[in-house]
Amino acid sequence: MTDSATDHVAIWVGESQLSLIEGLSGTPGLEIMALGGDSAMIKATADRLNAAHLADPKALAGVEADATLIADPSRIMPTDVLSAMIAEANRSHRPLLSMAPRPASIEESAELIASAVLPSPVPCFRDLPQGRRFIAAAESFETPSAASVEISGPAAETSLTGRLFDAFDLLSVWFGLPSFVDATAVRPLGSHHPAATQRLFAMAKFPDGRAASISAGVDGGRHARVTTLFGPGGRMQNLDGCLDWTGPEGEVLEHEATTTRGADDFHRELAASIKSHVQMNAHGERSRSPEMLVDLLATCEAVLLSSRTGEPESVDAVRSMLGRV
Repeated sequence: MTDSATDHVAIWVGESQLSLIEGLSGTPGLEIMALGGDSAMIKATADRLNAAHLADPKALAGVEADATLIADPSRIMPTDVLSAMIAEANRSHRPLLSMAPRPASIEESAELIASAVLPSPVPCFRDLPQGRRFIAAAESFETPSAASVEISGPAAETSLTGRLFDAFDLLSVWFGLPSFVDATAVRPLGSHHPAATQRLFAMAKFPDGRAASISAGVDGGRHARVTTLFGPGGRMQNLDGCLDWTGPEGEVLEHEATTTRGADDFHRELAASIKSHVQMNAHGERSRSPEMLVDLLATCEAVLLSSRTGEPESVDAVRSMLGRV
């Protein structure tokens, strides 16, 4: 934290994220101060980046950085470890961020969720400049009656729950929280284990009768988001930050040519999200209230539950299980 133009981050990482770390290390305005992980490859990467290496996530949370990031979507932190990391983040008044926002099972996490401010999921479209721009553009669209969101990419970049959270977080701008969700899990042919789920399809029904469809996946391809709003204003779509708006009669109201996407797009987006949280923290702001964070996590848990039961699930019922109503 020697240069005010550069934000310093401490990151807990798995081996599958090492290419992500290499990408982040080349991002202007962001410096990896410490790297946490329990493998020789992670230590070697830390040494190459001249970053400290720590094998204990609780010790990593104590590093004097501008933010701490839990970047291993394949690992669910034990509740006691996550609780200690949250306590350290609160003590030091710096943001604790996570690419795997689901702490653990509902049963293990209820007490933690009820008593602590959970890590902020990253990256979320709503926190990014292109997301804020889309939200501002949609102010001219009138109130949407329906929407669809697709968020896809490799499993090494973000957990399935992280992509679900991103989708519902964005939808909450126009729709609030759903009352019921009906979901289907997609797994490789021949696999029936829930852990093998690569994509979730969900239909969200909102209290006022509106609806939205969500497709979130970790089944490969490049990192991509497609959000479409439908309503009296016609059809407004955002494809990777580019806007396409046609009116009720099909007239073109705004159309931006899509840009060529690069392999480092996710790296830049994650870096921008980290820097956004650091800036908000410096001004004493939060991107979401603790209550809203829990509400969105409850929505994600309801989707996961519905994908297992094969039945629509109540978001309110899951929220009650999490200990906050």
